[in-house]
Amino acid sequence: MRRLAPIGATLGTLLMLMALPACGGGSSAQPAGSTKVTFSDFKFDPRSISVSGGKVVLYLVNSGSTGHDFVITKDAAGKEVVSKSSLVAAGDTSAFTVDNIAPGSYFFRCDVPGHADSGMTGTLSVK
Repeated sequence: MRRLAPIGATLGTLLMLMALPACGGGSSAQPAGSTKVTFSDFKFDPRSISVSGGKVVLYLVNSGSTGHDFVITKDAAGKEVVSKSSLVAAGDTSAFTVDNIAPGSYFFRCDVPGHADSGMTGTLSVK
């Protein structure tokens, strides 16, 4: 004779599995050696970042209510793009790696229309 699991145990397992997708996507923990950058509506924290040249890992945390990205440029106007992250949804995190960035002064911005004009800009110093 086949025994069925108690309804409470089955229901509890089902509810737990249903809650998993709500935990958000992206990275769950900040990678070792990375620099944390928090997005909100409409600013970066910090607005000025200093890192060593070569491989750079930025841990992007979106605490805002809309998606944001992180674009590194050579110019303040954002015309000469060095590297661009994918869009980070509200409440999510992402590890953004730039494999070989030369020492120098750069700018960063959110490339979502209107966001840079609303203040989502900053400076990046690579030593």
